[in-house]
Amino acid sequence: MKLFQYLFFLLPLLASCQQYNTQPYDKYEETLRTFPTSTTEIIIDSVWRKRDSLTYLRFDKVRNIYLSEVDSIPLWIFNFKQLKSIESFSENKKITNIPEKIGNNINLTHIELPNNNISKIPEAIYTLKNLERLNLSNNKLIYIDPKIGNLKKMKIFLLSNNYDLKDLPKEICSLSNLVSLPINNTDISKLPECVKNMENIENINISNTNINYFPIKILDIAKLKEINAKGLKLKNYKEVKAICEKKNITFYYDE
Repeated sequence: MKLFQYLFFLLPLLASCQQYNTQPYDKYEETLRTFPTSTTEIIIDSVWRKRDSLTYLRFDKVRNIYLSEVDSIPLWIFNFKQLKSIESFSENKKITNIPEKIGNNINLTHIELPNNNISKIPEAIYTLKNLERLNLSNNKLIYIDPKIGNLKKMKIFLLSNNYDLKDLPKEICSLSNLVSLPINNTDISKLPECVKNMENIENINISNTNINYFPIKILDIAKLKEINAKGLKLKNYKEVKAICEKKNITFYYDE
């Protein structure tokens, strides 16, 4: 019994030491190994698979992760329970999917994954009730699930340059804190009329979409400041233009 108790206390201690059994892969890993475990930000680059994962896993207080030139998101980053933001920046490598394990990180507020090849928003993202900013512009999205309405704290949702995206679910109107609606350069053909109830919307960008009618009631949003409808042939553009002039809303349109 005493031996069991001894092992019970010893094993967690040994695990916490996180001894490295290999030489650092490069200078960056060598530096990471000397970082204090209290560090809150790390950069994960394209050679993370060649480094000792303990280099990263020891940082249990990580809040911000930056992905540099990676083509996939390491699953182990979702073990960081204090994680607040994930951001990718890449010119050559493209991420193709977001793992469902992202649902483990209930404290996430910011997801920045523009300029990738993501075609689907995983179900798990719709469970992130603290999410405030989701940037999926310039990807390959074709569908937005009605569950998007679950993300009540969302303020910024960037969807521009998803050229095959055809529809916005009416549930997007449940995002009452949204301040901007950029859906430019998509295949969307209709703007939900319920957008009129999104009282915090300031900017709407529908340029280069297939929208041919702008719901007039949307112009009653008190905070609305700007509408970009360049590249469109709106059936009611004269009426929209007249109301915008009256309400001092900037209206961009190719006449």
